[in-house]
Amino acid sequence: MSAAMKKFFQLSVILLSLAIPAMAGTGFPAINLKHVPSEKKVTLSIDGLKENTTIILQDDNGYTLMKEETEGQASFAKLLNLDNLPAGNYYLRIQTSLKEVVQPIVLTEKEAIVNPSRQREFFAPVIRANGGYLDISLFNGRLSDVEVTILDQDDNVAFTETLQNVVIVQKRYNLNQLRWGTYTIQVRTPEKLYQQQFNVR
Repeated sequence: MSAAMKKFFQLSVILLSLAIPAMAGTGFPAINLKHVPSEKKVTLSIDGLKENTTIILQDDNGYTLMKEETEGQASFAKLLNLDNLPAGNYYLRIQTSLKEVVQPIVLTEKEAIVNPSRQREFFAPVIRANGGYLDISLFNGRLSDVEVTILDQDDNVAFTETLQNVVIVQKRYNLNQLRWGTYTIQVRTPEKLYQQQFNVR
């Protein structure tokens, strides 16, 4: 893509100082995760659910050991019995459409250890295509590069750029130079790849 076309395609870049951090701190379910002393068990409770939430337990190699959906419940509680698992590092992932919480669990021969200070949160970008524009809002959570790529229906790159050293991003792209069809936008952070399809008409 030429520099002139890229300049035309990219309408504006705005870094927000208040709106996205405010969104990031509210409206998400309350998660309570505790280990049972001297046992290889962990209690999980989630309150304030407003959408289906996915709970995944993975080992250190990323292999899924458990996957469960809340399926419209307002609250969720479960005792995770890890007696049959070998000692090692595990990860409990709680995923909504806008946020993922990852809690490491260290399993010894005698107990499961949960350290809340090692919990990490990842926020999915909010992507909207409307009126010839594509808007992206992202709370990245830490200073890092974010790559935005738009692919056509044949997986050819229609546009790509790397936003360097950003924490909060809000961008608007002008889609008027694209042909009609179905496209995929990819937003890549150091930890995750998010993608979503949109139509240009």
